[in-house]
Amino acid sequence: MRYSAIALVGALGLAGVAQAQTLSSFVLNDGLFRYSESNILGSSVRTGSLPGGRPFDFGFAGVGNSVTQDYGFENWFYYRSAGDSREFALSNQTLGIQLSPNSVFLRYEEAIGGSATANGTLRFELTYTLNQISATQAAATINWGVTNNSQTTQDLSFFSYCDYDIGSFSDDQGLYTSLPGVDEIRTNATSSNNALFATLSADLRLASNWQIGTTGFSDALGLRDLITTNFTNGTNNNLADVSGGYQFRLGGLAPGASVGGRVTKGYNYAIPAPGAAALLGLGGLLVGRRRR
Repeated sequence: MRYSAIALVGALGLAGVAQAQTLSSFVLNDGLFRYSESNILGSSVRTGSLPGGRPFDFGFAGVGNSVTQDYGFENWFYYRSAGDSREFALSNQTLGIQLSPNSVFLRYEEAIGGSATANGTLRFELTYTLNQISATQAAATINWGVTNNSQTTQDLSFFSYCDYDIGSFSDDQGLYTSLPGVDEIRTNATSSNNALFATLSADLRLASNWQIGTTGFSDALGLRDLITTNFTNGTNNNLADVSGGYQFRLGGLAPGASVGGRVTKGYNYAIPAPGAAALLGLGGLLVGRRRR
């Protein structure tokens, strides 16, 4: 299956701006809910700076770009390619398009082996879609895809990281569960308050490792240090401010090949089993590999 942003752009009549437009931030709205991200553009943030991930907000729509009862703190995507001795944040955005009030598309062309681009790049594409589930629940679905635009096979790991803050609570509790077809990391407001919670879910066909850290920031999971990191399917949760993430071990991605999956962020929403694959059709899961 071809994961093609240009086809999507053309279908929406936006081909004329497809090569020039980028976004430093975006805001999604659906019903009562709002989701926003900032600091998503620029190579200066490739190796991370405090805070380690990109700031985001997720909650009920407020005034302007703000939200009330905000569960978001920071999140982002990292990768490690062949020849890399550490992980890098997606930063070299080449295309950003607001598709609709509740959806946005982002493309990143990233270096292979530290900073070299002469031998090709890795193309990462992210499509965010926000959907209100009920008057108190929402889900932000991120369909992602990566294409190996180099001439060599890439042993690639792709990471999704998220640090929630549930309301004003600072002792969030992180819990991991495996459901039919999906992994889920759930962050409760406190150990005694599970009525307020947020989730980070990933498609099990590609998710291979997960991790819950004891503090906030992506460096708690080892994504911003100077060595390679592999998640260990473990948690070291002492009821502190937890963060969580997934590592997608994509193995040997051949030249010209693509692969994709889905990550879902839930606001007081956990993907029900066994209907994880359906998820109300949010975002349209794209999973596949191809050769040119």
